[in-house]
Amino acid sequence: MPPPSLTFKLLDGYAISHDTLAACATLFSSNYGVWSAAVSPPLRPGARVKMTTAKLRRECLGDPARSFLALCTNGEGNHIGHAFATVWEYSPGKTICWVTQLVVCAEYRRRAVATSLLCLFPRADCMGIASSHPAACLTLAKSAHANMRKVDLEFLKSTASVVLPTSPVTYLRSGILRGSLFEEPANATPMVSALFTDFPVDHAEPTAARELWEERNDLSWPLGRLGPGHEFLYIVPVAQG
Repeated sequence: MPPPSLTFKLLDGYAISHDTLAACATLFSSNYGVWSAAVSPPLRPGARVKMTTAKLRRECLGDPARSFLALCTNGEGNHIGHAFATVWEYSPGKTICWVTQLVVCAEYRRRAVATSLLCLFPRADCMGIASSHPAACLTLAKSAHANMRKVDLEFLKSTASVVLPTSPVTYLRSGILRGSLFEEPANATPMVSALFTDFPVDHAEPTAARELWEERNDLSWPLGRLGPGHEFLYIVPVAQG
C-alpha cells in the first residue's frame, strides 16, 4: 500500500488544465530517463529526456474524450507521480485501457504509487503499454491482477494486431510490431514482443532491471530483449470479478 500521506485523483481529458499538464511535463523531464548514443545534435547522449507541454498534449491527450490522467500528490501538495491513459473499443464490445505515460518521482518509487495510479483508470477488458522499462510492465501486470511469470503470449499476439490499428494514439498506430511473436523466422531475433517507435532512450537502466528480474525469478524476461528504438509491448486481459 502507498503511504497514507499521499493523495490520488483521476481527471478526464477535458478536466486537465494547462498548469496540470505543465507539472506533468516537468516531472517527466526530471525523472524519466536519458538519451542513448544514437541521438543527433542538439540532443546529447546521457542528457535527460525532456518533455514539453505541447508534446505531452499531442501524445497523451490527442483524443480528450477518451483520455484520462491519474495524479498523485504528497502531504505538501507536491506532484510526485502521474499516469496518462486512453481507453477505446478495439472490437465490438471489447475495450482496452492503454497507459501512454507513467512517471513517479525517484524518491517515491517502490511504494506502490505506480500501481495505485493505474488502478484509478476506468475498467476495461484488457490493458496495454509500450515501454522500454520492465518496471512499467510489471506495474501494469499488478494493476490487472496478472502474473508476469505467465504471460499469455498468444493473447498478446492476437490482440496486438487488432488493438494498434484501431488506436487513437498516433505513435501506437505508426509503430511497427517486432519480435518472435510477430516476425518470421521466429528464432531470428532476441526480441519477443516489441514495438519499434524510434524513440532513442538509453536502455542501460532498463536492461539492468530486466537482468535483476531474471536473476530473482530464475526465468527469462517473457517479452525478450530490446533493440535500439524499441519498447516492450505488453497487453494483458484484466481479471474479472
